[in-house]
Amino acid sequence: MNFFEWNQQLSVGNPQIDADHQTLIGLVNEFGDTAAKHPDATQLERILQKLIEYTSTHFEREETLMREIGYAKTREHLNQHAKLLARVHDLQKEMQLGRISIAIETAELLRFWLTSHIMLSDRDLAEAIHSRAA
Repeated sequence: MNFFEWNQQLSVGNPQIDADHQTLIGLVNEFGDTAAKHPDATQLERILQKLIEYTSTHFEREETLMREIGYAKTREHLNQHAKLLARVHDLQKEMQLGRISIAIETAELLRFWLTSHIMLSDRDLAEAIHSRAA
């Protein structure tokens, strides 16, 4: 069973953003499952780095869309992105110092943050994209 399940309620109606979110959920699942079953430091660090890199790519895609449509809440959305990346980098440093026990906490944080961010901020962005296109 996956740690985090994609469902239609998480869809924001934008195929690229939805595909990115599904990939992110897959990476969070991989990280959470590894942390729960086989907490190997090297493997966890590899998965977390992959997650950070993909998250950064996804954020860049969203931020490009925001600029293209003149999204009114761009600054707020960018701040949310920056805060998450800073927090995850802090957790990554802790894990590199040997605190593997925080891996489950990290997976829970990512699941909670991603769910709430999708349901609120990304859905609002997707509505703005659709309004602009109409």
